[in-house]
Amino acid sequence: MSWDNPDPNDKYAYPTGLNWDPRLTDFGYNQSRELSQYFVVNNIKIDRIYSSPLYRAVETANIIAEKINFRYFSRKCEWCSPRINKLNAGCAPLPLLREFFPRINPTYISISKLPDINETSEELHERLSRTIQGFIEVKEDIRSILIISHATSTFTGVRALIKQIYAMINCATCSLTKCIRNGGNWEIELNGDTSFLSHGSVRNWVFKKEWEDNYDVKEIHKDNGLIN
Repeated sequence: MSWDNPDPNDKYAYPTGLNWDPRLTDFGYNQSRELSQYFVVNNIKIDRIYSSPLYRAVETANIIAEKINFRYFSRKCEWCSPRINKLNAGCAPLPLLREFFPRINPTYISISKLPDINETSEELHERLSRTIQGFIEVKEDIRSILIISHATSTFTGVRALIKQIYAMINCATCSLTKCIRNGGNWEIELNGDTSFLSHGSVRNWVFKKEWEDNYDVKEIHKDNGLIN
């Protein structure tokens, strides 16, 4: 996803009317189309698509679902940042999002719920570990799922899945991380892959402090320079 925030006075940029929840920029939209084409070119079958309910994430999921002719995708409330829920009174309600994205499955019941207060990084890891395990234990013939999420949830969820709490996970916009099962364990096959994006890795986030209440986040640019 592209995290360049548009002009807060541009009503077109905020379809749900929430000034912290814009649509994709043109750059982000093109990235999402390139990601969707990756799945088509490589004939990748997806059994489930789960998305954060923030508009840019759902928009990305919808672009992919349309490209691969996927019947529906599920909106997972637990992938919305608790900090956003706390400070900004939540994400757009499901009925409103379905006006823009009718492929959303309205009957889906989330595996877990967001906490009422902000989380520490350790609490986030524990919650996503439970959520990931819930995916795995679903009693259906599911071999492949796609999760559209944000940097913090992505790297924390992957770490929980592979059971390596200090693993370095690349989280550039619209990058792809793929985990595969090897016996009883999970391994990373792709780590923030951006080879399918015409502009390569953009805004790759690195989380420097472990198990603190607030991560020290820095952004890696294409020239590998660090900025605050």
